[in-house]
Amino acid sequence: MEIDSLNRQIQKKKEKLQKLERDKKIYMSNESREKRRKRARNLIMLGALFEIENLHRENASSLLGFLHENKELFIKYKEKYFEIGESIFQNRKESKNNLTNEIGKNEIKELLQLSNIFKIKNQDLGVFIQERFKKKLFEELTIKEFHIIKNYILEK
Repeated sequence: MEIDSLNRQIQKKKEKLQKLERDKKIYMSNESREKRRKRARNLIMLGALFEIENLHRENASSLLGFLHENKELFIKYKEKYFEIGESIFQNRKESKNNLTNEIGKNEIKELLQLSNIFKIKNQDLGVFIQERFKKKLFEELTIKEFHIIKNYILEK
């Protein structure tokens, strides 16, 4: 009996060890997946920087050569480049915010003038705004939407 009891204990310990090994593999897999996800996100962000500076269509070898040749310069003036980068990010953020801000009195006046052009062209500005932007009031339009309307009617 004692041997049977010991065999059962050994079997339970083996099963527990197998479970721990499976758990370890899962943990390592999740950790590896998280590292890959972070790396992919970082690479996407770096690619976006090249797009911001309109370099995303340049030859990869040329870009790598440029970065290689200027690495020491970058390291030497890293703080200066940081400030320049922060300024660019801030300007882009402000520009984006300006495009999403609601229009003001001047834009509404211009929209009223544009509505006459719509009428001349047998179109209805109100219908256009409702269909395109799902909005009913001029005041709800953003600056970006205002420019879309303006470009639409002036191009036709």
